[in-house]
Amino acid sequence: MILNGGLRVNWTLPNGTAFVGNDAAKAQLAARVESGSLPHALLLEGPVGSGRRTMARLIAAAAVCRSAGEKPCGHCAACHKALNVIHPDITELGGAEEARSFHIDAVRALREEAYVLPNEAPVRVFILCDVQSMTDQAQNALLKLLEEPPSHVRLILTCENRSQLLETVRSRLFAVSLSGIPANEAAAVLKRHLPDRSDEELLRAATLWSGVVGQALRSLQDGSYREILDLLPPLAQGIVAPSELELLKATAPLEKAKEAVPAVLNGLQLILRDALFCRYSCSPLISTSPESAQLLAKALTRQQLLALLDTVGDLYAARLRNINHTLFLTLLCSRLRSAAGK
Repeated sequence: MILNGGLRVNWTLPNGTAFVGNDAAKAQLAARVESGSLPHALLLEGPVGSGRRTMARLIAAAAVCRSAGEKPCGHCAACHKALNVIHPDITELGGAEEARSFHIDAVRALREEAYVLPNEAPVRVFILCDVQSMTDQAQNALLKLLEEPPSHVRLILTCENRSQLLETVRSRLFAVSLSGIPANEAAAVLKRHLPDRSDEELLRAATLWSGVVGQALRSLQDGSYREILDLLPPLAQGIVAPSELELLKATAPLEKAKEAVPAVLNGLQLILRDALFCRYSCSPLISTSPESAQLLAKALTRQQLLALLDTVGDLYAARLRNINHTLFLTLLCSRLRSAAGK
């Protein structure tokens, strides 16, 4: 095994900053590295933008690093190649989030390549990104490699949630979960990237994306953050409107903005939480639309608000089951209206 007991994992990114947050996941992986028991097949699960691929690259770099101490040292030739994504013994595949876009042919080619000995490192590392987009046939083909991997191969897979994979595949993976980090820590990371943005805006974006830095940063840069804020009040109004038509109109922009759904659901949760606070004159309100919270507090009972909060949680889970996006939006409208007694 390349990683012997007593070594330490270095969580410094190529730009010199630290990989922030997810201390439990880092400790779990570090313990494996330091004990020399890094699994041959590792799964990093977490929302898009939570650092799955970055962590995968750091672990891959640690696997090929030639330093006798901290890994990846960031200084040896192997580290320079690995962290610049040009190491001949580290291969990345996948990366498309669209369902069923990771086909069996790619996995068959991977299986053949896996039996080729490393070029210059003691191991070969294959990073398979967004494996939730694998077809069932591709997952079954991968299973053969998971069951009898060559001793020189390490597989690092990433996905949103392990439940998206076949049980036969899941059972052969060592899974580590990543999540968003505290909003104030996420806002500090965002400030390094966007120093001209106000602290209030960065904190709101971090809160809206549940501390998932990558998603918050992208939404601030491409303007979708502002679009999501504009979408939330009509969504709240549609929940209590006399006709379902208003809610259908409010969700129409999501037809072409699938990636915004997590933030929309989280933003709606915050509004519902504030609505409960409004009913009892509590503070502070933390959502991006306190007016919407007050509207829902007046229109709905405590039981209806609690039912809506549970429903939003269920919708989160449904989204992770690779459900058809149009079908999901239909489900979202019907479930929200039902929970509100409409």
